[in-house]
Amino acid sequence: MIRRVVILHNPVDEGADPSTSDVLEQVGMVSSGLAALGIPFTRLAVAGGRVWEGLAPSPGMVVFNLVEAPPGASHLHSDNAAVLDLLGVPFTGSSAAALRITTDKIATRALLADAGLPVPPGGRLDPDEPSVLDRVPPPWIVKPAWEDASVGLEGDPVCATREAALARAAHLAARFPGQPVLAERFLPGRELNVSLLEDGDGVQALPVGEIVFEGFPEGMSRVVGYEAKWQEGSFECEHTVPRFPSDPADAGLLDRVQRLALAAWRLCGLSGYARVDLRLDEAGEPHILEVNGNPCISSDSGFLRAARQAGLQEEDVVRRILEATQRERMAPRAAVDIRRRLDPADRAPLAELIRATGFFNAEEVDVALELVDDRLAQGEDSHYRFLVGEVAGEVAGYACWGPIPGTAAAADLYWIVVHPGHQGKGTGAALLAATEAWMAEEGRPRVYVETSTRDQYAPTRAFYLACGYEVAAELADFYAPGDGKAVFLKVL
Repeated sequence: MIRRVVILHNPVDEGADPSTSDVLEQVGMVSSGLAALGIPFTRLAVAGGRVWEGLAPSPGMVVFNLVEAPPGASHLHSDNAAVLDLLGVPFTGSSAAALRITTDKIATRALLADAGLPVPPGGRLDPDEPSVLDRVPPPWIVKPAWEDASVGLEGDPVCATREAALARAAHLAARFPGQPVLAERFLPGRELNVSLLEDGDGVQALPVGEIVFEGFPEGMSRVVGYEAKWQEGSFECEHTVPRFPSDPADAGLLDRVQRLALAAWRLCGLSGYARVDLRLDEAGEPHILEVNGNPCISSDSGFLRAARQAGLQEEDVVRRILEATQRERMAPRAAVDIRRRLDPADRAPLAELIRATGFFNAEEVDVALELVDDRLAQGEDSHYRFLVGEVAGEVAGYACWGPIPGTAAAADLYWIVVHPGHQGKGTGAALLAATEAWMAEEGRPRVYVETSTRDQYAPTRAFYLACGYEVAAELADFYAPGDGKAVFLKVL
């Protein structure tokens, strides 16, 4: 039962860009919905991934997750969800794994295309290796791969010539350092979107929305760019008009668009609510442009317009998002059975779950499996100790640790890995507690954890901080330039 909701959102400075400050409009919508439902709530702004500060988890508490990435760091969008996942705190919307995939437009394209869903021709555009421009005919729309809210779509993002595309790619690469640039064939047809909302054990595709570019003069690209979305009074904003198609002749198209959106929902592992944006090509065939986990839900957003078109009020949307959270993250958790041994039959499921996280590069996957193979080959003579966590007979995660040679009381915690299907259900916390208990039994109360200082590992670092570990040392550029090593310590 939900007894209290904490509306978690990123802090907004005075004078912030409207694409950032818009989160306060979403906080207002959720607050109104909760008040109408009679559910007590508080608001909490968090920065730097430190979501546990001021959170004070309690029975029946749910986090309404409205946290967005800080400006210029869109790749961190999933971090707060990842920390909540690891801590076992129930929260609304999609999981960290789903948010991480859908934030990356290039990764999302690959996932959809591999499943046979239509996406515009395109790919990564590197100014030094622009082969995508040879494979895909112009015009191209060139945009940053990780941004949302039309950030990076200022001006005219549609390029008709190779020179213009390369110049725009170079500009975006300089503006968003470290972020890939995506070039796609610009499709000239209608722009549609489908808002999705969980309903019971299924998901409802709300009425299909369309963006109509009214009175756009010849030569002006029909794009929902930054100006159209955020610059009130601009031509683009005034003439980019949302509507809901009602012509009976569109019935077949709208049905197909909804089915594509539902397929993307299932494929990306979304939950709670989402929005899928599509565009038609010259032949009128729909292609998926973006999949938005946890899209904007302010009162004037496309999502709420679609909900009202379906006869839903703000409190109905809030209620259904909370009900989805209650079903998926507050249901009684299956017990995690933990064993202190590694069986030969474990290797295949461990390899699968390591890769399924999408978190580790190929070299890291190989290192993790080398440790598994060492234990299987050496048995009790191996330096590495393994714990395997099973849920209903299925391998859900594992931990690996070992005593530090030459020390009297220190241990290294090498790995804790949980399959995405079992994240956010207490499996990671159970593995950590069991590992610490084993270390203590063996007289190894000083536990060290080493991890990268890269942004990708921010959720991991936050998890250990929240579990009582402290940063004992940081070594700059340890793994590579710009990639240092953080050493954590906990005395049991």
